[in-house]
Amino acid sequence: MHARIAVETQKAVRTMAMVFVMLSTVFLAGIPAAGAQIWTCDAVTDETARTVVKELKPLKLAGARNGSFSGKIIVESTAVIKGLTASVGALSGKTGTIPVTNIQIRYGKDWGLRSMGEKRDILLEKPEECALLSGRALVPVWVTVNVPKDAKPGNYSGEVKVKATGIDQAYVKISLDVSDWTLPEPQDYRTFMDFIQSPDTLALEYKVPLWSEKHWKLIESSFRLLSATGGRVIYVPLICRTNLGNEQSMVRWIKKGENRYEYDYSVMDKYIDTAVATLGKPKIIVFQVWDICMSSNEKWIIGRGNSFDPEVQKAVTENRKSLLNKGPRVTTLDPVTNETGILTLARFEDPASKAQWAPMFAEIINHMKKRGLEKAIMLGLMNDIQPNKTEVTFWNDVSKNAPWVSHGHVGAKDDVVIGNKGLLKIADIGYAAFVANLTYNVNIEKGRKYGWQNPGIMAAYVRGGVRNQWLAMDIREMPVYDITGGALRGEGRIGADYWPVLNNKKGERAAPVYARYPENNWRNLDISDWFLAPGPDSVVATARLEYLKEGTQVCEARILLEDTLLDSSKKIKLGELAKKCQDALDEHHRAMWKTTWDTDEAIKNFGQIAQGRFPAEALWTELFRSGARKTGYFTKEQGAEMAEEGKKGRAKFIIGWQEREKKLFDLAGEVTNKLSTK
Repeated sequence: MHARIAVETQKAVRTMAMVFVMLSTVFLAGIPAAGAQIWTCDAVTDETARTVVKELKPLKLAGARNGSFSGKIIVESTAVIKGLTASVGALSGKTGTIPVTNIQIRYGKDWGLRSMGEKRDILLEKPEECALLSGRALVPVWVTVNVPKDAKPGNYSGEVKVKATGIDQAYVKISLDVSDWTLPEPQDYRTFMDFIQSPDTLALEYKVPLWSEKHWKLIESSFRLLSATGGRVIYVPLICRTNLGNEQSMVRWIKKGENRYEYDYSVMDKYIDTAVATLGKPKIIVFQVWDICMSSNEKWIIGRGNSFDPEVQKAVTENRKSLLNKGPRVTTLDPVTNETGILTLARFEDPASKAQWAPMFAEIINHMKKRGLEKAIMLGLMNDIQPNKTEVTFWNDVSKNAPWVSHGHVGAKDDVVIGNKGLLKIADIGYAAFVANLTYNVNIEKGRKYGWQNPGIMAAYVRGGVRNQWLAMDIREMPVYDITGGALRGEGRIGADYWPVLNNKKGERAAPVYARYPENNWRNLDISDWFLAPGPDSVVATARLEYLKEGTQVCEARILLEDTLLDSSKKIKLGELAKKCQDALDEHHRAMWKTTWDTDEAIKNFGQIAQGRFPAEALWTELFRSGARKTGYFTKEQGAEMAEEGKKGRAKFIIGWQEREKKLFDLAGEVTNKLSTK
């Protein structure tokens, strides 16, 4: 049942996912010639593309201090690849050395999931035997250089040795150009990233008890991998069995008499402290006090809109019916036996409820103050279904006016601003991730936009697992689309370790952790992507995480340049350098949009587009509205034309993409140095 719920609830968004896959997918290369070969590939090129040039060339990287930059060495064979190893020494140049401890070697492995196709997306620290897939074995060997903060600008070079059983050993030259600019610490990134970490997935995957020492080590690994993206949002459930898949609340209730309780904060404290130590200081801590199964509106709860499989609809409806007009569920703790249970409390409308929750949340505020995190407190979690006025008023009082978090289909930009009382005119919405009516800016000749300036935190939520299907280029450019669109600050509701962890009857991976709780099924708003992966012993990164990380680094260079140009006094001080900065920003912006639509005439009339779920849909919808195209979105003709335009644009984008990004890094350094002089 868990597996069926997870699969069927995605039917409503399958069309969108298929269209975007059409836009992002390039035909797989055929089976290579007999034998084996080793060749190199840059970070944005799909190594499985039919058009890829398979040459063993030097691996060229370009970046800035305090960032990480990757390239790929591809090992390909018509036989099983065994005994694969790669090793690298330090990189040296005229200005110094980058030690080997700053260089990672990882090995791409496919997921073996139909939904992931043949993506060699899992990045393992140790190689495994690679079996044939579609008639060939292929392993991308990832070389990632973490550039030290104190590295001198200049060129550094070295060599990677790659060998495997039955494959001739190869020596691959590697070259890294380091710009004279230091990326800010991820803690200080202005590009917004919201990764949702799942403790329960890790406990189930590695078969360890919740909150055991082994479990905490896994959570540490998860947070540590996410740290470099700048994501600083964590979710702390104060209720049980949520849409995020949490079995327990992180504050446990200890019964002390009739309707009297004490509270155990040990799990909550350790989770937050672990995040601070390995992820970084959280900018938002979402204390989850509400989910849709708690709604008192029966038309939303019992079957409304559940147009998927009847068996799934039945499970969702029955679970919600059993909870209708009941209060929140929390975890109980017996301090003597250490056993946990479930307690259903009174609804928030009940006068008795405040006496139970108010002292508990007052203590949470105290715990946050001790850590300097009281300003990070927000409440959640709602989607298109919201708590009622009584519930919102209740939590306004209990939390001392903490803002709320929304992950929904659509909402007004002005509602997501502190002070605007965007939730029922009672409480603020401090952060929202929306699916639709997102804002993108196509033609900069009609005006430039700066989403990173927004006072409110609004992010793009790409639902339906589409982020799993995107090519490298789509993923790394998405945050740039966001921050240049005028409303969005970045990406939201991204699954971290939400891979399918529940098995079907055949023992196959089939469903994510939250499928255990159909009463909080969000249908097409469920988290269906994941940017971390299960390694043999612990969680590991994916290639998609690396693409997104590098794209975010580019955003930070853009933001520095844009912020400087928007300050008239700083711009004057730059002199002629100001024009060079604007030209480089514009060049990068135009190249990015060409990957969505290659024909200049089709996009020259559009400036800011305040609609769409992602850039391709936004642009096509505007083409249709303007009369430039005769069919609406999601048609066969549209899909074919959009795919062809994107294919042509991507082929052009690949030419010179590193030079364009290096230019931004170089200029960020020039600007920083210029402004630091008197």
